[in-house]
Amino acid sequence: MKRMAVIGTGLMGSGIIHVYADHGYQIDIYGNSDRYKDKVVAYFDNEVYKGRMSEEKRELILKNLNYYFIASDLENIKNTNFVIETIKEDKELKQTLFKNMDTYLKDDAILVSNTSTFSITGLGSVLQRPENFAGMHFISPVPIIKVVEIVKGLRTSEATLNQVIQSCHEINKRDIMVDDHPGFVFNRIFLLWANEAVLVLMENLTKNPENIDEIMKRGMNLKVGPLKLIDLAGLDTVYYSLLSLYEHLHDIKYRPCPLLKKMLDAGYLGRKTGRGFYIYE
Repeated sequence: MKRMAVIGTGLMGSGIIHVYADHGYQIDIYGNSDRYKDKVVAYFDNEVYKGRMSEEKRELILKNLNYYFIASDLENIKNTNFVIETIKEDKELKQTLFKNMDTYLKDDAILVSNTSTFSITGLGSVLQRPENFAGMHFISPVPIIKVVEIVKGLRTSEATLNQVIQSCHEINKRDIMVDDHPGFVFNRIFLLWANEAVLVLMENLTKNPENIDEIMKRGMNLKVGPLKLIDLAGLDTVYYSLLSLYEHLHDIKYRPCPLLKKMLDAGYLGRKTGRGFYIYE
């Protein structure tokens, strides 16, 4: 059985664990909180409840998950050849993690980041072997969206790139190469669209989020509107991604809408907290 590690157990991390476990991988999971294992199990319980996964599949996946803590168990990273990092979108936090795990990574281990905004060349500058580092930007919800942005840093080797692309094929995702530039392609476009939808709501162009989503769904033939998508991705994820692009590109169009910050402060982060632009049971 193929073995890999996923570092980070938020919405993106859980989705990445899902797709790789569904394709026969044994996964070493690294989390922070004392109860992160319960949240991972609850994620798969919910997949069964929603009818998206059988009970038998859930049991098989859970048997192939191993649980570790980032703070105390990074030495175990030496047991894997393929590692995906998907922690909070914070450059300093990511680079600190990379430096801490660098001692334990095998010489030929592939490390990829699921960053949505930071340069892969910049993130990898703290690594001893940046040639083994690349970007793999999954898009939420990971089990449903069939495309992954692949990012090659200036020092990423062709061998690393080929293995990352092969990994995409193994989980039935379409790989598309994008330039190593903040935001890549998807977020440069999606975040502007999402931020404008929040501005429209804040400015009372219409009275409720359902109207905005319905107009955009029908007008652009979409399955999900922008505000619902923000709820699914997480308001915190969208806010900090916008903030990162605003700081990197110095372009006012990426300045986060004040309503996003207000909702963030209130703890309304979307589906994962039960409330965002919509209320979830």
